[in-house]
Amino acid sequence: MDTFEAILTRRSIGRLVAPGPAGDDLDRILQAALAAPDHGELRPWKLVVLEGEAKDAFGAVLAEAYVERCESLGAAPTEGQLTKERTKLGRAPVVLVVAAVHRHSDKIPWEEQFAAAAAAAQNALIAATALGYGSMWRTGDAAFDSRVKEALGLGPHDAIVGFLYLGMPAEGSAKPPRQPNLADPEFDGVVERWERR
Repeated sequence: MDTFEAILTRRSIGRLVAPGPAGDDLDRILQAALAAPDHGELRPWKLVVLEGEAKDAFGAVLAEAYVERCESLGAAPTEGQLTKERTKLGRAPVVLVVAAVHRHSDKIPWEEQFAAAAAAAQNALIAATALGYGSMWRTGDAAFDSRVKEALGLGPHDAIVGFLYLGMPAEGSAKPPRQPNLADPEFDGVVERWERR
């Protein structure tokens, strides 16, 4: 699949099934992520692969973090939501967590470091698509939870950019490629050629 086809074909697929990327395919996805633009070569990112038993164990972390969020608001967690938190990573055979890691720099602001990690996530998604996998970039409350970040070895100044769900699209869940038409009125004000006024 060529680059443009991979970009236009990549769509968010909510339900992914085995097989997920493994071996050389997973390595290529990780390499693509690490090739993202990186001002100052700070490598302001961390990639964590969750699969198999590790994915199940991390589901317990998500459930515990949810209980703490509820308690901090004076609310009681529901059993349904607890089950959802415990099992949400089961929506795909592989989950790649992409985090932005704050590197001290007098020249490179945090916003650029976060953007580099977001570019790493996008590279991973495009690479997965080029290799024939489906994907979904998810965040949600867990992405901003200090307990979840700590379980991933992240500090308070770091950020989870996204949980990238990777696998094969479940039957009937594939979506057609995007075909943005720059002449379409929906893109008015979104794409323009600047001219001095």
